[in-house]
Amino acid sequence: MLNNVVNTFFDYLSRNTYLRGLCNTFVMLLPIPIISALCDVLSSFFEVFEIHRLSLFMELVSESTRSLYPILLMTYFSLFLSKKEGVSRVLVITSSLVIVLIICNTCENIDSTALLNMNIPFFIAVLTPVLVSKLIFYIQSKKWLMRSELPSVIDQSINLVGVTLLVIVILGLPAFYLSCLVMTETVTGFIHYDINPLTNALLLETTRNLLWFIGMNGHAVLSGSSLDLVCSNTLEFGELKCHSEQVVNNLFLTAYASIGGAGNSLSLVICMLLTKNRGYRRLGAVSLIFSFFNINELVIYGLPVMFNPILIIPFIMVPILSLSLAYLVTTLGLVAPVTIPISWMTPTLYSGYLSTDGDVNAVVLQAVIVICGIFIYYPFFRRMDGIKMVNVVFSKSISDNYFNYDKLDESKSIGGMLPAMNQNILAQNRINKLQRSGDFVLFYQPQYDLLTKNIVSIEALIRHKDNQGKITPPIFIDDFNKVGLASVLDFWVLHRALAETAAIIKEFGITVSINVSPVTFIRKDFFYAVKEKIEKVAIPFSSIILEITEDVLIKDEFNTAKTIKRFRALGVQIALDDFGSGYSSLGYLSTYKFDIVKVDRTLTMNTDNKIGAELFSLTCQIVRVLGAKIVVEGVERQSEVELMKKEKISTVQGFFFSRPKLIEKIDFTENVQL
Repeated sequence: MLNNVVNTFFDYLSRNTYLRGLCNTFVMLLPIPIISALCDVLSSFFEVFEIHRLSLFMELVSESTRSLYPILLMTYFSLFLSKKEGVSRVLVITSSLVIVLIICNTCENIDSTALLNMNIPFFIAVLTPVLVSKLIFYIQSKKWLMRSELPSVIDQSINLVGVTLLVIVILGLPAFYLSCLVMTETVTGFIHYDINPLTNALLLETTRNLLWFIGMNGHAVLSGSSLDLVCSNTLEFGELKCHSEQVVNNLFLTAYASIGGAGNSLSLVICMLLTKNRGYRRLGAVSLIFSFFNINELVIYGLPVMFNPILIIPFIMVPILSLSLAYLVTTLGLVAPVTIPISWMTPTLYSGYLSTDGDVNAVVLQAVIVICGIFIYYPFFRRMDGIKMVNVVFSKSISDNYFNYDKLDESKSIGGMLPAMNQNILAQNRINKLQRSGDFVLFYQPQYDLLTKNIVSIEALIRHKDNQGKITPPIFIDDFNKVGLASVLDFWVLHRALAETAAIIKEFGITVSINVSPVTFIRKDFFYAVKEKIEKVAIPFSSIILEITEDVLIKDEFNTAKTIKRFRALGVQIALDDFGSGYSSLGYLSTYKFDIVKVDRTLTMNTDNKIGAELFSLTCQIVRVLGAKIVVEGVERQSEVELMKKEKISTVQGFFFSRPKLIEKIDFTENVQL
């Protein structure tokens, strides 16, 4: 129950329009901190070799690039909101910047240069354009914008001036008074508790990782929250002041809680490389290089970690345990304190060496943290891999639908990518519940010969029987398909059906139809498994009918044709199921050689009218031309039986004759009463 609530909550978050816009915005901003940090590294490199001008140039590039971050954050998010609300992007961007500058100039601790030093609180940068876009939408809906016969440039200029002034009055004035009364008192501290500095650090790191989990760059959101752990043990907004006598500071977090990026994700990347799944290994190989430089966005958005209800636990747990371990060994004097400022992009292991002024033990500590992280991540990753979400996650089209830079307003909900992931988790939970509450059983529905009135074949149908004897229809098959266990179900049905019907096949000479999913039918080992199991029970190959739908033909035409040919050469019959319910079966009938075609009930249920009866008759003629035997499914009325006789169809199946039953409840000696 709790799992369902949690997964539903995550699915709700993933479908939130504003959160989707923010996720896209942060992905668009990804190059900014990378370029800035890379220039920092190059600046230090040139400084070491005393190339001062290039060092100064790279430092200026780094600072200039970094200063763009908050401005671009507001601009990109404003673009998204303007498209969402259908209002002018110029009005939203201009008005938002004006309001934020008013707030910055009002507060004592935030000045007019805040937009250029990333010192503006994140909620202001995000909430302001949201309110502005809503207000402009209201103004536009009231038709207050000027529409005249003058040139459009005049209308736009007047609207820009008028709307901006109106927004300043409606939003800017309240923001000004609120800033004077409240923000000057509250913005100075992020956490004001007089508690242990390690606890402060754990709170900050957990908050950052929770923000990453919902797709937002936690380090950028809390960029103003540097650790300035002085005697009062407070965690403040402000510039880092690193004291050598202190163990915990912002550099300490970078060295031990961001190995490979947020969540110490280098350990997770290594887990991906250890899996047998090619998709995960490919992503892990690409991510590994970036992870050494503490860039983990490929893992956050590509694996993904965000909105992943399985990986959130180790993603939060690993940094907490890593910081605790690092704090312990540092306070014991086994490792030197982190005191030397370095770029956050400094490669793992080397960063520990530099930041502790050459202490090799810090390198060993980082390596131990990575190894411990692997042991923590691995069981969760195995759990996720077991749910078979990789086919959903590693889809370029789905990912591009969510992260759509050019058309932010048209980006799809992450529910299409990750929920499907969440939906897979729910499906796995439902399967587990079925397995705990009862057993899977096979029911069989007879097929009758209208001439002899005898049972000539039975179709194996899977059901679930709970501990109270309640029978569940096969609605759970979709769950098996979602989690990649369709083949497991197919092999189970094959084994059980042959075991239960072998004696009856030998005694009465009937055939048994077994439904096979598309993914199983084209498996290389399926043919040999069927052959081996039939030989084991010593029945004729011709007594087994494998039913496939046109989905398998669409999935892989070449391998399907090859498999059909091999089975027919062996003597196993192949039936095309649900004929008439799809859109392309006629083309497949002329391409593939089927022994049997099962006409779907959708063609029989409308035979009371002239057009429906003629369409049914025409379908039967087409099947006969191609040389396949006809079996009609879903016969439920006497009038339909009479139509079958008229069309000279001998084999029928449906509730009119018999509902699916357990094998022991079917009387193979009894003739059907027509």
